[in-house]
Amino acid sequence: MSDQFFLDHPDWLQRYGQRGRQFCTDDARFHIDFLCGALEAGSPESFADYALWTTRMLGARGIAAHTLVETFAQLASQLAAVLSPDAYSEALSFLTRAKNACEEAASPAEPEESPAALSLTKEVFLAAILNGQRQAALNIVEEALRAGHSHVDIYIDVIAAALHRIGKLWELNRISVAQEHMATAVAQFVISSIYPKLIPDSPPRGQMVVTGVAGEMHQIGANLVADVMESKGWNVRFLGSNTPLPGILDAINEISADVLCISTTLVSNLPSAAHLIRSVRNDRKERAPRIILGGSAYRHSGQFVAEVGPAAVLLDLRSALSLLCD
Repeated sequence: MSDQFFLDHPDWLQRYGQRGRQFCTDDARFHIDFLCGALEAGSPESFADYALWTTRMLGARGIAAHTLVETFAQLASQLAAVLSPDAYSEALSFLTRAKNACEEAASPAEPEESPAALSLTKEVFLAAILNGQRQAALNIVEEALRAGHSHVDIYIDVIAAALHRIGKLWELNRISVAQEHMATAVAQFVISSIYPKLIPDSPPRGQMVVTGVAGEMHQIGANLVADVMESKGWNVRFLGSNTPLPGILDAINEISADVLCISTTLVSNLPSAAHLIRSVRNDRKERAPRIILGGSAYRHSGQFVAEVGPAAVLLDLRSALSLLCD
């Protein structure tokens, strides 16, 4: 697919060389992975979201939307040769939805991320993590705690909101990958530093495992869920991200988990999430834990949930608190 693109656009090889060809090949693999995940979830909307995000990200780097549209067309041509007519028809409908998303001219307005009470705290925290100032970032959060703000509000309206902005800045090519990694590392340092100050304020509720599936590299969202649930009385086994399936099953069995929270941010990891859910239910039978799904991959997850069986989808931490702690 990338070979065809460079045949159609020989000027790209002159501009970007073999390094550009490798990037093009890597991007094609990402497109295929996300398409497979979206098909697994039965959600053309999720693939359209991915296409819209990719369009904005590439646009910020001087690459026009029509190149992605052309790439999707080439992908459709390749798939026509290897898929059955029914499978190709379904894949084509997803690619068409993504093509339409690429061609959308306007980007949606960013929602207000923080209430007024913590908006300034978020902005100062954002500046600290962008500059790699670990102690300053920690001081900002500790001052908010001393002022009477709850850990939950700080997690959601300061840390998570600031990291969302970091992701947007990287998407728009306003910060480098190194800056994004540095900001995330500083935020992780702050989370781990204030964790010992979390004092459970509820009676014991049960046993919970919080994890990302194999291939899932994003961890902070799941980390925040684990910490808050522990503060609300759950005995939490937090497994982090990119956790192999056997290790997750072992953890569930070791504590006889009542709840399994699965964090998934990338649509391409939905097949792994489905495999995990089915494996847990086959392994535990009637003792299988309640399944809670969280992360942006489940934004358009109706068919996915219908196929994997009973599961609750929660897209933010306050929803998780309402479901599991009220």
